[in-house]
Amino acid sequence: MLDALGLFLVIEVVGLAAAPLTALVLGRLPGAGLGFSKIFGLLLVTWLVWIAGSLHIAPYGKGLIIGAGTLVAVAGVLVGLRLRSLDPDAGSKRLRRLALPQDPVRRRLFWGAELVFAATFAAGALFAAHAPDVWNTEKPMDMAFITAINASDHFPPHDPWMSGETLNYYYLGHVALAWPLQLLSLRPDAGYLLSWGLLLALTATAVYTFSGTLWAAARTALGERAPRGGPVLAGLVAAALVAILGNLAGVRAWIKAEDPPTDYAWFDPSRVIPDTINEFPSFSFILGDLHAHVIALPFTVLAIAFAMQIALAGPRGDALWRSVSEALAAALAIGMLYAINSWSYPVAAGLLAASVVIWLRTPEAKGRTGYAIVWLAVVLVASIALILPFVLDFEPESRDGVLGVVETRRDFKHWLGDHALIYGILLWPLIGLFARRLLDARHPWRWAGWGLAAALVFGVLLTAKNLTGAAVMAAGLLVGVFAALDRGLSQPARFLWVLVAGGAALLLVPELLYLRDAFDNSALERMNTVFKAGYQAYLVLGLAAGVALPWAAVWLPRWSWPVWASGMAVLLVLGLVYPYAGGYARTGGYANGPTLDGLRWLKASSPGDPAAIAWIRDHTDGDAVVLEAFGEDYSAFGHARISTFSGRPTVMGWAGHEVQWQHDPGTRSADIQALYQTTDVTQARALLGRYGVRYVVVGPIEQTTYGDAGTPKWDQLGDRVFSQDGTSVWRITA
Repeated sequence: MLDALGLFLVIEVVGLAAAPLTALVLGRLPGAGLGFSKIFGLLLVTWLVWIAGSLHIAPYGKGLIIGAGTLVAVAGVLVGLRLRSLDPDAGSKRLRRLALPQDPVRRRLFWGAELVFAATFAAGALFAAHAPDVWNTEKPMDMAFITAINASDHFPPHDPWMSGETLNYYYLGHVALAWPLQLLSLRPDAGYLLSWGLLLALTATAVYTFSGTLWAAARTALGERAPRGGPVLAGLVAAALVAILGNLAGVRAWIKAEDPPTDYAWFDPSRVIPDTINEFPSFSFILGDLHAHVIALPFTVLAIAFAMQIALAGPRGDALWRSVSEALAAALAIGMLYAINSWSYPVAAGLLAASVVIWLRTPEAKGRTGYAIVWLAVVLVASIALILPFVLDFEPESRDGVLGVVETRRDFKHWLGDHALIYGILLWPLIGLFARRLLDARHPWRWAGWGLAAALVFGVLLTAKNLTGAAVMAAGLLVGVFAALDRGLSQPARFLWVLVAGGAALLLVPELLYLRDAFDNSALERMNTVFKAGYQAYLVLGLAAGVALPWAAVWLPRWSWPVWASGMAVLLVLGLVYPYAGGYARTGGYANGPTLDGLRWLKASSPGDPAAIAWIRDHTDGDAVVLEAFGEDYSAFGHARISTFSGRPTVMGWAGHEVQWQHDPGTRSADIQALYQTTDVTQARALLGRYGVRYVVVGPIEQTTYGDAGTPKWDQLGDRVFSQDGTSVWRITA
């Protein structure tokens, strides 16, 4: 309870400190973007900590974290004072009112965001505590990243699963989760579970703020035609659509189950299209992997919020300090995505570029075309410059040719069924947009869009096999592009169409191309492309759907509204099936009480291991190499458990992951076997020296894997510094 409260308060304080800064860089949005203050503050502290550690300005640790947080707080106070001095309507200059919203829209969005964050953090942390085992799937990798970061003095962190190497993956999102745990001195496994709840809360808050803000802008543009239901309601519905509700495949899983929710196959809705992954946020938050694509969710929404501001108001060009601040903040929000989850970077950058284009087609942009283009170029260049140490250190997975052409696709009937199961709930609100667009097809631009779309679909039907699905998505993309360029629509409506077009593009790409990776030339060749592009599409379409829902009351003909609204209500109810049944099945019916003991699973088989891990964390240097048993990736027995939960590098952890990270395991597995099994002290000493091993662990896993014949030699090579419940640790001295 106290651990959860501590993490909650840290994020609250960071958000409060960053609120004036958020108002500075997103202040032209309705609500001034204050609901993003926690995410923006977390981003700022993370970048300051990371850049200082990367450039060796200061070692990573509590001192650096406190210094970075203090810098953000001081900057927030100074900016807040400056903003209030420029506000002619400010009735009070008192410090306590620096970040508190004044107008009704700001106030409602702000306090709504606070309630969403508190409620979802509590719910997420409580759910994680009912599924506390930090093992299986990718949890060991994510746990190892967090502990390795907190055991490192500088960046990039050392690789916990291969001594002598550094992490060659997208790790900045894990830095954002790691430093609050370091600051609070939380036990890593408990911190992992609380971070699980934190990610849900940050994602829900970001989506709530984004959609509520866009709907507030839309209501202003609609004027007297605005329907009932304010920004808070729109934001809540959007947050539920993206972060909470499941897909229709979750309903199919319920129908297939014999005794739901007890035997509900909660994993299956993420595997709809054969040989691919079709993950969605609700599944992610039930699974609990703190993987890069999940960590990126709230930060991606923040980056898209900068695109929204540009679409609505254009690049700032008045006060220099404000203009520079906005541009740098947009660059940082977008650039950090590359180091958090590279797939999010082109999405945010592309939406920003599209927003500049649609803003240029407004009267306000007259005479500012050159400035807008230069502004966009500067932001994109700065987005890379701000993360340059990561770019220079990171070595992407290399293949002969980056992209491959998709040769095998699902036929149209199955394609349509797949996409309905995965995205159907999100697409229903957007169907209303397309229907309205078709009904209004009088302007030549609109006819051109529909004409090209129809020609594309029918042309493909006549000429190409199994490309109809791609043609449908391409048609949707074309309609979205032409709608976004339509000067007859309001800027909020045009930006909504930008989101729709972006979502369609993300679904179109995997039908035509795939990113070549370790699964190339196999049935799984487009698995990751469908996974990563589809995950981004789910987020972008969810943001659009959340605003399209209330907007439908304006756009749809009155006679069609009851039918459409009834269908939407049914889909929303069906969307609740997955979080209810999936959560029940994932936790075993919530049979056991909540706990933050993420090593409960390990205590059952190796009761001395958790204590050994704690001893190693408390009594060894962060970069001390620890020898432990080697096993297969995703080992059910806990191979690499010492390095994973202590953050200390081991000789060889999960070899398959290391290969994906461009590291060659070489003979390490054989050398580990020799180290444990040999009785030759000289041979063991040579191998220990080769890898710089300073500590050796022998527990049930080592004894089962390698036997006991080689154990006596450790007393000749070092001192036994820990022994409990069948697990011993030696410090190598010879």
